[in-house]
Amino acid sequence: MKRNLMIMAAACTMLVPVWSEANQQKPATRELVACAESGRYQLFQGSYTTFDLKRKETYVSQAVFLLDSQTGEVKRYVNKVDEEGRYIETWLPTDVITADKRRPAQEGK
Repeated sequence: MKRNLMIMAAACTMLVPVWSEANQQKPATRELVACAESGRYQLFQGSYTTFDLKRKETYVSQAVFLLDSQTGEVKRYVNKVDEEGRYIETWLPTDVITADKRRPAQEGK
């Protein structure tokens, strides 16, 4: 019985430093992840150009942009009052998705 207690005491003595080292490494790993994530989003101010098809006029506007450095996605900050009087504040994607109408016709030939 004494021998078993001594073996258990020796095992616990050996495991305590290993357990404490493992606990000390986890916060450091969390800090590295937090540091990597903290620089993921960046704000910058810039201008963009729009073209009004009805009036055939070009407009240059200033805006704040949000860059997600992990995905490469860029969004533009917008705040306005809509036609119904509601205040809208949001980030709009800057990617424009267009359909190439010529492509299906070319594939069918």
